[in-house]
Amino acid sequence: MNTKVLLPFLLTTLLVSDSLVPEIGHAEPPIQVAQSIWKPFSSAAGNFTVLMPGTPSQEQDTVNTQFGSLNLNGFSVERPNEAIYWVAYFDLPGELSNRIQTSGQINEFLNAVVQGLLESLEGQLLNQQTITLNNYSGKEFRTQHGEGVVGRYRVYLVNQRVYLLGVITSKENYLQKSIQGFFNSFRLTGGATGTVSPPPPNFNAQLRQAVCNQNWSQAMNVVNRMIGQTDSQEVRQQLFDYKQKLQGFANSNAVVPASELTDCS
Repeated sequence: MNTKVLLPFLLTTLLVSDSLVPEIGHAEPPIQVAQSIWKPFSSAAGNFTVLMPGTPSQEQDTVNTQFGSLNLNGFSVERPNEAIYWVAYFDLPGELSNRIQTSGQINEFLNAVVQGLLESLEGQLLNQQTITLNNYSGKEFRTQHGEGVVGRYRVYLVNQRVYLLGVITSKENYLQKSIQGFFNSFRLTGGATGTVSPPPPNFNAQLRQAVCNQNWSQAMNVVNRMIGQTDSQEVRQQLFDYKQKLQGFANSNAVVPASELTDCS
């Protein structure tokens, strides 16, 4: 990927418009936020859901580029004297999307998006880390935007679509749980080209294969993932008990006769 081609296309003018990220004033005494202000918000066109501290206002903008028109969609809620929470997304032209395929190209693109946000918002990067959402790659980063004003952001590349989440606040220390809850509530709902989540893994098939291969460590990894996917205490206990049996096989380097392994041909 040629980063120099991306820079004029996305980094400085396309990622964030002034209308999508309002400015925030100076710090005021902390305000306690009632839990009841948080409401689920869904975008059918954006194919996502997220918790927002109020009813968001929507902003749309169309930007003409050498690759065609980009439609930017943003949703924001401003809590006066506290923080601004916002979500935005836009779809990449096919020509550009086709050039972002490998993990290295995806990482380079996401780094470019981070740099573009820094330039657009005139922020100073404080730290960043690689994250994922449903196996899609993303970045989480924190910025300084002026005296006492901090930005926290997440960006995801979901096939042809880019999602951006941000919180700009002068009260970061008082809003740690709210900020983290906002980010963690973001979910993809699928249904549109370029934004369909990958199918859930077939844990039963994976577990059967691992057991039939007598790969006990792999089998325990699959059981751990199954435990994390169920809310049933009864099922969780059954899985814990089964994992203990697998651990026993692993500790003893046992070789189980094929005839004793159910559903293993």
